[in-house]
Formats: sequence, structure tokens, C-alpha cells
Amino acid sequence: MSLFKRFTKNTASDKEITQLLKTLDEEMAKIKVESSTMEATQSRTKRELDECREEIKKMQDYIEHARNSGNTENERIFLTKKAALEEKEKTLKNAFDAMINHMQRMNQSQDLIVSKMNELKNRKDAIDIKIERAKILEKLNEINTNAFSALEEKVNRRLDLVEALAELDEIEKGNF
Repeated sequence: MSLFKRFTKNTASDKEITQLLKTLDEEMAKIKVESSTMEATQSRTKRELDECREEIKKMQDYIEHARNSGNTENERIFLTKKAALEEKEKTLKNAFDAMINHMQRMNQSQDLIVSKMNELKNRKDAIDIKIERAKILEKLNEINTNAFSALEEKVNRRLDLVEALAELDEIEKGNF
């Protein structure tokens, strides 16, 4: 077993990391859907709050009109309706403010999660690149070791043969 294979033997962790990132992506999609739902609810609440404020203005106009005409009975009725609308406005305003606050915290959490996920993906990509680089280097080393060893062996045999033939030639010529 090659040295590289010993270090990369545990590929389950790579699969686990990939699965974890996939699961996190799915969870983020669910969070985004929930966020969209909350934004719709927030818009609806804002619209109700604006409508309530318009109704309060109308009631104030009715109150002033009743006061100017001296109709205290209608003035009292409109004051009662205005008080009820002001309570409703307060409730809607509190709900709207709470939604805004919650959305801000949710968006901050989303941004943090996305940032961390991107960081993990980048780290995984960097590790994958290193693994591929190591595999290529290992193959190059095997090629260098095997191919060049065989070629070197052939060249050495040939050189030995040529030198032996040269020595024999020298012996035959009597120069030995």
C-alpha cells in the first residue's frame, strides 16, 4: 500500500462532509422559505397598521365634526371607537416591531450560517485540490521510479556489454 493511500484511506469522512454540507444547504432553503413567510406576515401587519392609523384619523375628523356641530352623543361614540382603534394600533405596532426585531436577528443568523458554510465549502475544495495534487505527484513518482528504473537498467546493461566488448577487443589485440 502506498504512503498516500494510507493517509487517504478514510474516504468516509469526505463523504460525511459532503453530506453535511448538502444537509446544511437543505436547511438553509427551509430557513429562507420561513423567512419569506415571515416577510409576508410582516407586510400584512404593516398594511393593517397603516389602515388602522387611517381609521384613527377618520375618527378624529368625525369627532371634530361632531364637536363642531354640537352632537355630544356622536362625539362620545367616535371617541370610544377611536380609543378601541388606538388599542388595536398599539397591539399591531408592538407585533410589527417584534417582527422587525425577529427578522433582523434571523437575517443576522442566516448571514452567519451562510458565511460559515461558504468557509467550510472553501476549505473542503482546498483539501480536494490538495488530494488531487498528491495523487498526481504519487503517479509521477511511480512513473519516475518504475519507468526510469527499467530504462536505467537497460542502459546500464548495454553500457556493461559495450565495455565488456571493448575489453575483449583489447584482449584480442593483445593490449591487455
